Amino acid sequence: TRGAQRCANPTARRVKLLDSLFSRWLLPARHSSSLPPSSQELQSSLPISSATAVQSAVGGGSQEAFPDIEMPDLNMEDDDDFDLFASGFEIKDPSQDPSDEELTNDNILRIILLESTDQETNELVWRCLGYRYDHDTDTWDSSKVFPKWREKFPSPPDLIGVRRIYTKDVDQPVLKANQALVKSIPMDFKNGIRKHLFGLREFFGLKMEGLTPNKTRRAQCANWLLYYRDALHGKSLDQLRAEKEQRKQEAAEAEQQQQQQQQ
Repeated sequence: TRGAQRCANPTARRVKLLDSLFSRWLLPARHSSSLPPSSQELQSSLPISSATAVQSAVGGGSQEAFPDIEMPDLNMEDDDDFDLFASGFEIKDPSQDPSDEELTNDNILRIILLESTDQETNELVWRCLGYRYDHDTDTWDSSKVFPKWREKFPSPPDLIGVRRIYTKDVDQPVLKANQALVKSIPMDFKNGIRKHLFGLREFFGLKMEGLTPNKTRRAQCANWLLYYRDALHGKSLDQLRAEKEQRKQEAAEAEQQQQQQQQ
């Protein structure tokens, strides 16, 4: 579930909050080509109380399986306006084109600051790559995906590592997909985070101390989103091809002029 449902009974409401917390941070995501599990699936799949599971993980239990999680400070003595997941991250329907609101500097910075889920981050990048979710078939359509990317990834790949398991057999496909995304950013756009995000909310880059694969990949996705917004967003493939040909022509002319000057 994306948020905690309101409940008049304080005890029942706290259980719902813990259920929501468990589903968002601790339950492994399903295959990257489908949406997160529904609340009905969660209730039917949990062998123990989710409240007990959360207490085990947050209290005396081990957190080694979840090294990137920053658990929120749960204030259970709140009023009716309490919202556990009020991060402000803007995410639209996955069947729709990415919106301007989703691609603002503030919203992209929220990805780096861990204010979006791994799945939300994946979905925003997927939609910018051209994937669209089909609610009727419960699948991702790739007909609008950039052709070269679609050849490598006919289905949207996990770019973050939602399972948080970094063994080679599990993480290698995630690593390769993330590297392919980074490689697609032209040199002129490599410093997008420094250019657009430095200074926002006193953010001046990630510190080496405490850096994890999850945080690194979030930053790389954020940098790609900045490139997409500035260079690709709202343009058709024909427009992009025309711009590419123009750049090639301008580069060839510049090289020719340089050779003439040297003669």
